[in-house]
Amino acid sequence: MLIINNAQKKNKSEVINLIDIHKKPVLFWDTCSLLDIVRLPLPDRNNKVDTLSKVIEIKDKIVSNDIISLSSELCITEFNNHIENWSKRLESESKKLSKSHNKFIGFINKVNLTSQTISDIDLSIYKIEELLCQITHAIISNTIFVEEDDTFKEFAHFRTMNKIPPAQKKGEYKDCYIWATCLEIRNTNTDKSYPYYFISSNVSDYANENKKEFVTEISNEATINNIEYFSNFKIAFGILKSKNIV
Repeated sequence: MLIINNAQKKNKSEVINLIDIHKKPVLFWDTCSLLDIVRLPLPDRNNKVDTLSKVIEIKDKIVSNDIISLSSELCITEFNNHIENWSKRLESESKKLSKSHNKFIGFINKVNLTSQTISDIDLSIYKIEELLCQITHAIISNTIFVEEDDTFKEFAHFRTMNKIPPAQKKGEYKDCYIWATCLEIRNTNTDKSYPYYFISSNVSDYANENKKEFVTEISNEATINNIEYFSNFKIAFGILKSKNIV
């Protein structure tokens, strides 16, 4: 099971200096998008197989340092609290799908008595959850987690108390804190000409009705600071591809 240990951490000033020096595209991860990699094959997610190829291409650019990968230190605990359950869920789905498949095959074998018997399958032996955890680990190992800072806390507290997105619906402090980290880093950079992206599938708190763009209050901040939103991997890959980043 994947647990984030010995994460690469830097304080706000160190991260800002690093970005200003290298001037490379930045991808800032919300916790849910890191977990989404392991959740890709789940039937209720309705992901196409080529989504995984897109994730791998993004991962390769992060590993090769062509993209600076950032996240909040707060995401470490949140990720570690949920990754085991999602890994077990994926393993369980593999067994469930195998059982349904084998039941169906059983009927075929009964009908085709004179034909060659079709063998049962066990999808869980392929341990897809472990393979996806390896991809996630490669990204996390090359991600800088921004350490906690009072400015992030103050921002998050104000947004949560006043129910300003991303706290408008659920009023969660951690969502505001993660967005504060992403926004403050970008806002403090001296050069905002290079691409800077925020990826989160939490569309209920971050996105407008089309689930592709920031909700108005966040959109205003993002536009001023030249931050672009990815609500899923398909959109992320499409935009990164169009700008020759992947």
